[in-house]
Amino acid sequence: MPSEALSSRRITQVLHEGFADAAAGPSRRLAQSDLVDDWLRGLWERAGAPASEGSGAALAAIGSLGRRSLGPGSDLDLVLLLDPVRVSAEESARLASALWYPIWDSGTSLDHAVRSPEECESVAAADLRAAISLLDLRVVAGDAQLVADTSARVRAQWRREARRRVGELVDLATDRGRHHGSLAHSTEPNLKSDRGGLRDITVIRALAESWLADHDHAVVDDASRVLRDARDALQAVTGSSGTRLGRADQDAVAALTGHATADDHHAVLAEAARAVTWELHRAVRAAEAAIAPGGAGTRGLGTDRRPALTRVGHGVLVQSGEVSVDPAGRDLLRDVAAVRHAATSGLPLADATLERLARAPVGPFLPAQRDVLVDALAGEHLADTYEALDVKGIFARWVPGWAEIRNRPQRSAVHRFTVDRHQVETVIEAQRFLPRVGRPDLLLVTALLHDIGKRPDARDHAIEGAPLAEAAARHLGFDQADVRTIGILVREHLTLVSLATGRDLADPATLRELLTAVDEDPETLELLRALTEADAVAAGPAAWSTWRADLVDHLTDLARDALSGTVSAPRTLLTPQRSVQDAVLAAVRRSGSAQVLYPAHLDAEPISQICVGAPDGDGVFAAMARVLVRLRLDVHSAVVVTMEGIAVNTWWVAGAPSDLPHPSVLRSALDRELAHRDRPDARVLELPPAPPPRTTEDTPVVTLLPGASREATVVQVNARNRPSLLADVAEVITVHRLQVRSAHVMTLGRRAVDVLYLTDQHGRALDPPTVGRIVAALMDAAAT
Repeated sequence: MPSEALSSRRITQVLHEGFADAAAGPSRRLAQSDLVDDWLRGLWERAGAPASEGSGAALAAIGSLGRRSLGPGSDLDLVLLLDPVRVSAEESARLASALWYPIWDSGTSLDHAVRSPEECESVAAADLRAAISLLDLRVVAGDAQLVADTSARVRAQWRREARRRVGELVDLATDRGRHHGSLAHSTEPNLKSDRGGLRDITVIRALAESWLADHDHAVVDDASRVLRDARDALQAVTGSSGTRLGRADQDAVAALTGHATADDHHAVLAEAARAVTWELHRAVRAAEAAIAPGGAGTRGLGTDRRPALTRVGHGVLVQSGEVSVDPAGRDLLRDVAAVRHAATSGLPLADATLERLARAPVGPFLPAQRDVLVDALAGEHLADTYEALDVKGIFARWVPGWAEIRNRPQRSAVHRFTVDRHQVETVIEAQRFLPRVGRPDLLLVTALLHDIGKRPDARDHAIEGAPLAEAAARHLGFDQADVRTIGILVREHLTLVSLATGRDLADPATLRELLTAVDEDPETLELLRALTEADAVAAGPAAWSTWRADLVDHLTDLARDALSGTVSAPRTLLTPQRSVQDAVLAAVRRSGSAQVLYPAHLDAEPISQICVGAPDGDGVFAAMARVLVRLRLDVHSAVVVTMEGIAVNTWWVAGAPSDLPHPSVLRSALDRELAHRDRPDARVLELPPAPPPRTTEDTPVVTLLPGASREATVVQVNARNRPSLLADVAEVITVHRLQVRSAHVMTLGRRAVDVLYLTDQHGRALDPPTVGRIVAALMDAAAT
């Protein structure tokens, strides 16, 4: 496109068009940068600026244009470089106006500066970010030698000051990582600012320019291409300069970058981000070693640079603060022992050792190798060691089935890591339970394998993952009895929390299902309890809380008692604070009206408990749910029961007690609601309708749970959460004149999972026609 055409059009518009027209990847970015260079040279000529060498005036680029990697939404970062000896102040001002105003008039975003070579050097010395950006200084028009000389001065100063500035540079990258998180594990990654993103690549290359550390150029260049392609596709799709890859744009961006699904694209992005993170870690480590006493940065100071060497057994060596192996060693435990030492000591594995492990043949583990690997899984520094092994593909070679889950995203708001890293985090959380279980080795390995069935086409990752985990456990050296236990734990790793939070713990069928799941084995029960908490905590804060732990512990206690013969399948009632329920029950008996009590707030989470009681009858459950909606209380969980003809319902709502309305306000509202519960017009909630489902994940699912109870029909409603969902579900039950024997409500991220124990007016389980009607009605209510 002629440069004249650009002068009347927004440059970003042309860049967006060029994304579709030009070849993909680096060649397109080069072509786009050349296009903008041509336009800027035209502006330079029309401004009457000198074009000859030695004129003392030049237009230079930094940032993405300086690197010749423009994206559709990139700003123009320009420096008007002037030698004050050869160019007057008046001429400087004239040139700046002649250049900047046409760019502004075109609507293009511009970051500009007018500086002399000395000012560039001074700014670079004072401002770390400016110094890094000036490393990309590139001539666009004018005196090329002036730009080359300025670039050389900035780079020479960068290298002179590198030893002093390494710490500042590391702090800059670390602070950004704390604020933005990890690109590899984010469900909506920021391609520029997240850990492992484009800004980290800039830091890696800045460290290389200091001559204190280098990096694997092929790895970083490949990762840069992947991330920049994603950025360009995102900006082309959105028409903006943003770098946050939101869910709504992921399918389109995946298609534009040549991937079949958003998950496939996310796996490629995670691979690139983890490679960048690893190369940054290596570069920082090398730079810090170089400036340490005795390092490469202190040569000529008279220090003894011969690194001490320590042998730690099985052919493992520690030298220069790194773990390596004796290449001539023949110990069968050498490689896995090196990994164990890194995981327990926190020292990094040497690059040469990682390369050796990546090439070494892999066969089934011997029992002794298995035991050393288990020791490594118990290491305090397992996460860092895993990332080093993973980036070289070593872990996938050691654990069958690992490659299929590596870098796979989790499409759940609860999870904060990719599938593979979540399993490693679960191992780390499981370390707390090692003194409490009889087989800590099985706990660690099961934690490592529990989600190995989370593959793209998996329908039930727990059931499908069990045989995969068994195969992996056999490869890792476990005998058949242990393999069977690992398979049971993987298959049932969601069972305990599902039963505890979603089923009636007063129903014997709930306990029987748990006992069957653990094969009526006390040791398996204890392992499952530990795995349940480790898995939930590793997922993220939304998956575990004190009240959820109380439910799990109560059901586990029931199972322990049943297995020890202390009691037979008891019909005890689970409540977080039974004394509170008793107090509400007594108050309702005395008054004959609704009562509300706020128990003492003991949880660390910002979740409060409300206990509400009222004489039971048609519509009471729905009335309570409507009151909570009207008062804008966000329900996280609930246990609904009837005690001696009185509905005593416990609700957990978001917020501290000080944020809640006074109990008298809630009681008055409930009295009014109960008084008008027979009037359909009074039951209407004035709330905006729920948005239509955007994905299949938003579609409600209503499931009948046969066998969950002998005394009631159990139905589970799994739907996208909204303020009125529970009230709408309760209203359906009222309209169909059914009774709620108990209900268990739970919120997981954007989803609400409500398990309802329903009976007819005579307290009996529902007949098949009624089941069909209520399931259809609940589907409609959940989708409304």
